Amino acid sequence: MGSTIIVTGAALAPPAMETAARLGARVLTLKPYTPPAEIAALAAAERADAIIVRAAHVTDEVIGATPTLKVIVKHGIGVDTIDLASATRRRIPVLITHGANAQSVAEHAFGLMFAVMRRTAWLDSRMRAGHWDKATSFGHELFGRSLGIVGLGSIGSALVELVRPLRMHIRGYDPFFRGDIAGVEIVGDIDDLLRQSDIVSLHAPLTADNRNLIDARRLSLMKPGAVLINTARGGLVDHEALAAALSGGALSGAGIDCFPSEPPADNPLANLPNVVMTPHVGANTREAAERVGIRAIEQALDVIAGRRFDPRANVNPGYADTAA
Repeated sequence: MGSTIIVTGAALAPPAMETAARLGARVLTLKPYTPPAEIAALAAAERADAIIVRAAHVTDEVIGATPTLKVIVKHGIGVDTIDLASATRRRIPVLITHGANAQSVAEHAFGLMFAVMRRTAWLDSRMRAGHWDKATSFGHELFGRSLGIVGLGSIGSALVELVRPLRMHIRGYDPFFRGDIAGVEIVGDIDDLLRQSDIVSLHAPLTADNRNLIDARRLSLMKPGAVLINTARGGLVDHEALAAALSGGALSGAGIDCFPSEPPADNPLANLPNVVMTPHVGANTREAAERVGIRAIEQALDVIAGRRFDPRANVNPGYADTAA
């Protein structure tokens, strides 16, 4: 009998599902945001070998209910919805699809910069309401601006390449980055980066240590009229504080693709005209979906079969050192 893989969300891209079928794996899917108790029940009943995490929380309840579980793979890179401690304790590796969606997310961040600086969403809504603001609406160019990138992994690095033709002064902050990137000034203090940047784009994972990384104090450090872009994780930003900064004119705008809770309810940014919001779709391109889905299937089956996998994909490398 082949391996059983549960996907917590919609089916993977067709090429990924075809890859699974070709390699003899059975893939079961769930509705997005299925409660953990239901995931646990299915995983236990179907004796799942792997879980590919999309739109759901894989909690200790899920992991503990599945004694056959050998690997958890995130369909993407954010693992804040996975109980890493529980997986590590049970000697289960947790993998990410390292770099597979980087170009798509970086392009979305780039697009949000343009949309905010040129007030695209607001102007679209005005035109649909019958207005013609040609004589009174003026945006700003990105050319020559100062860009601060928080997080210099695959997505942040891809964004660097996208903005090079605009001759932006690029600064980067990443406490885990070692090395150099041509044309990027590496800054050792995030507060310094915030003070010097016209636009700040977040590309860091969400951890217990950096929740609300961009809070009221740090927002107050940003340049008057600066712009904040977040295509990483909603929990990195205090949305109440951001709404206050945007309403009071301290910041000129924000582009937000992710929220502290998703789908968001009564988010304080929702009625602000200087905010462009999208429903966490930074990685949602056909190309990225195919790359991520195929890699997730291949990574899961590699672990199940006992084959070596890319260590850069492993986010809990200490899993093998814990007691069985």
